[in-house]
Order: sequence, then C-alpha cells, then structure tokens
Amino acid sequence: MQSNTSLIVLNKEGFTYANNIKTEFIPKSILPFSVVKKTNRWISDNISTEDKIEIIIANNSSLFIPKILYDNNFKQSYYEKNDKIADTDKLLSDTSDNLLNEIIYKIPIKTDIFLNNLSNEFNIKHLNTIIYNFLIRNNKGNLNNKLYVNISEDFFNIFLFCGQDLHLINSYENKGVDSFLYYLFYIIEKKQLNKNEFIISFLGKYNSFKKFYEDTLMYHQNIEFIFSDNKKNISGINPFIIDYYENYIWNS
Repeated sequence: MQSNTSLIVLNKEGFTYANNIKTEFIPKSILPFSVVKKTNRWISDNISTEDKIEIIIANNSSLFIPKILYDNNFKQSYYEKNDKIADTDKLLSDTSDNLLNEIIYKIPIKTDIFLNNLSNEFNIKHLNTIIYNFLIRNNKGNLNNKLYVNISEDFFNIFLFCGQDLHLINSYENKGVDSFLYYLFYIIEKKQLNKNEFIISFLGKYNSFKKFYEDTLMYHQNIEFIFSDNKKNISGINPFIIDYYENYIWNS
C-alpha cells in the first residue's frame, strides 16, 4: 500500500477507514457526522494532511445512464426515477473508464460536510463505478453470459454481461441468504438465462459469505471466484473493495 494513501468507504451504518497500518469500521453511533467537533477531532487524530484519500460511496444506489444519452442538465430528473432525493442532497456523477456510461449517485448533506472538512486531496467515486471499471477490464475476451456478484454486509450488486456488453446492473439491500437467492434467481429468470449455460462470478471468496456461495451452488454449479487465492478472512462491510485496493491498486 502506498504510504500516503488512505481509503474511506461510506457505509449505511458508518464508514470503513483503511491505510497502510490498519483497516477498521467506525459506526455512526460512535462517530456521527452530525457532531462536527467530534468528526474534526477524528480527522486530526487519524489522517495526515499529506495523505491522498479515496472516498467510496457505498451507502446508496447508483443509476447508470448511457453516455450518448446523458445530459448533465437533467441529472436530477434521471436520478429521481431511481431513488428519493432530499432537498439537501448533493448529486454527483462518474464517467466510466470506457466512456460508455455516466453513473449518478447522491451524497447527503452530513456526508458532504464531513468531506468538506477534509483538508486533504481526495477523489470521490461510487462503489458501482469502481466495480464496473474493474469488470470491463476483467471481462475482456468473454463471449459468454456472466453474472458478476459483489456481496457486502449492506448491499449486493449484480452485473450481467452478455459477452462484452453490460445488460443489467442492480443493487439490493442485503437481508440475508434467502433474500439474496430470491433476487439472483429472479434476474436469471427475467433474463431467460438457461441453467448452467452462464457463469456466476463472485467478486472475492470470503468466509463471512460462505453460506451465500454454498446455497448458490445448490441451484447452479457453474460458478467461479475472482481473487479466490487472496486472504479469505478479510472482514468488514465491503471485503472485496478492501481486498481490491490492498492487493491490486496500492501494490500495483
């Protein structure tokens, strides 16, 4: 890991902070963004002013709009069809690395205040932007139908590629294995994917989600794991993102 880089992943119930020394989850019950003095003290105690910070928004959904159809003047009207927007929410968007999609998402005002109190250079992206950018590289040369699945404690994200083309991206709240299987096989049925003629590719293989993998195998045998050789005991709200940054971004 680069010594001057830190990672903050904003989750539903707090945030995950990672640097070259530690990775920890800080619940909002301990460090609420609404208490500015407390958050400023945490920033002062934990983040060097020389650190570059990667901010990942992983506490709400995103909306993919084909770049060719995207008009920044209509950002709010696009997103309103996807999720509720409070008057104080801030809308941001990322352009995918292949320049084919614009990914729209929101930041609540308390989060925005927290980020503005950082004196560091930082870069903000949505979780789904990072996963999609990874997948368009990983998926090169694929001629099959592939369901890429990222599981976190908050959400699970499903990307369907038919060959090289993205056909679907959905995020669902993680309410357990039964809920996960329901939505996974709902997509399979809706997209008329023939059993075992497509691949389910899990992003990472982590002990905390072992039951998800085992139960999927009961209904579909054609599965694979990306990063399966890495440490399986990586924990936290978003183990794949921590795994990805620690082993492939910071060490590249």
